[in-house]
Amino acid sequence: MNLTPDSHEQTPETKILAEKKEETVREMSSEFCEFTQKLSQLSTPEERVAHGLAFMRSSISQEGTPRFREFWEARKVVLPCFKENINSVVRSKLWSEYVELTVEARRLKEILEEQSAFAMEQIDLAVAALEADVTNFQKILEQTGKIAFPAESPTIQAKEASYNQIQRELNLLNTLASRLNGLRKEVIKTDMRMRFKTKFFKRLSEIGDHIFPKRKQLIDQISQEFQKDIEQFVERHFQGDQVVGAPYFALREEIKALQGMAKILTLSSGVFNRTRLSLSECWDKIKVLEKEHKKEINAKRQVSQDNRTLIEKKIQELATKSAELPLQELDRAIEEISREMRDVELHRADVFALRDMLSNLRAPHLAAQVEKSKALEEAEREKLRLKRERVLEVKEKIATLLKDGAAMTLELFEEASSALKEEVKQLNANKIDQQQFDRLLRQLKDLLSECKEKSLLNLNEDDRNALENLRTVLDQKKKRRQEIKEQIESYRRALGSSNLDFEKGMLYSEQMEQERELLDRTNKGIEEIEQKIAQLEG
Repeated sequence: MNLTPDSHEQTPETKILAEKKEETVREMSSEFCEFTQKLSQLSTPEERVAHGLAFMRSSISQEGTPRFREFWEARKVVLPCFKENINSVVRSKLWSEYVELTVEARRLKEILEEQSAFAMEQIDLAVAALEADVTNFQKILEQTGKIAFPAESPTIQAKEASYNQIQRELNLLNTLASRLNGLRKEVIKTDMRMRFKTKFFKRLSEIGDHIFPKRKQLIDQISQEFQKDIEQFVERHFQGDQVVGAPYFALREEIKALQGMAKILTLSSGVFNRTRLSLSECWDKIKVLEKEHKKEINAKRQVSQDNRTLIEKKIQELATKSAELPLQELDRAIEEISREMRDVELHRADVFALRDMLSNLRAPHLAAQVEKSKALEEAEREKLRLKRERVLEVKEKIATLLKDGAAMTLELFEEASSALKEEVKQLNANKIDQQQFDRLLRQLKDLLSECKEKSLLNLNEDDRNALENLRTVLDQKKKRRQEIKEQIESYRRALGSSNLDFEKGMLYSEQMEQERELLDRTNKGIEEIEQKIAQLEG
């Protein structure tokens, strides 16, 4: 309840201030009573003044807050003593010290008042910031990120949005409440006038009216929801000593998630203790079930170990003779052991280990096959290398014959040309090489034809025989020209095809260009023969 001027009830802050004031008064009275009691026992005024100055000095030089009330009360008591009969020299010295202590107390009080004013200013700024945050609560709440809840719990995932919204508000309210309590403690321990403290406490109390009721309401709401979810979880999966609805290991992880959730949520102490106790009982049941499951697993592992031992013996027996067995027979023996492994109970790790042992039996045979395959590949590569050398050699022979064939006799030229054609036929070259050979042999054929024509033209016979020879040569030339034209046309059609790659296109273009050059030479030869025939006929 807020403190109003007409209310006779006290807020917690007012009670704390009243208790602190009474404690201060009690402390001052105790010290002051001791001082006055000892002062009354002194006989001379010099001793009473000296004792009073010592008390005044201790009142403002102690650690913590100086006791100004006791200082000024002692000052009032000491002042009349200076009017008594005191030696003038002693009175002057004591009076100087009295004045000095008075000045020091006033200066110290000013410093403390400045410090108090600065502290009040800082507290006022902090309270104003807290008021602004309370006013903009929704805006600040929207800027806060979502809370990361445990992902292993389906119970939490079903209501994650609701829990997230409530807990985000509670986290913000908890932060504001913590700041509020910190400011209250700061106001209590800061030295300032009582009316200033009352104003601060009133502002803090108004802020608390916006924080604590809403915080309590949300704590009750989220506590009820969480307790309800825990009760449903227990009823769904734990029926007496039976665990139903899910595997025990999944429930174990969900219990961990729910316990972690209880630490994240701001729950009431009663709900936190009840849910923790309920989850602990479920955890104990899971532990019992897990212990029984481990016993079953250990029993199965023992059976698996016994079966593995028997199969390992068979694998070892097969290993002693595996090197002498053919691979097919070894595979049949391995398959029989594999079928036996499928018929008996074996742990997954034991299955993998036995399969590795069986694979190791085939390793030497597979390595031998790999070596044999490598040897075959090496032999094939050597065969291809020799064939490539032979192809290059034949190409060089054809090139040499094209270069030197015109200087050879016709008989030797024909014999060498036939021998090269037979070598090309025996090579069984690939498509690209065969096309190159066809082009070279065609050039060789053309050269042979030219040699034959020259031999006919150079015959020393009478005109009739010469004319017959010329006509024979002309017919041969025309037939050869027709062959060349047909070859050029086939190359043109091949170049016009859409599925021709770049390499073949370049090859056909080159061959067509050579055929065109040959066609030009043939045409010139025909013209020369026709001119000679015309001269003879004329």
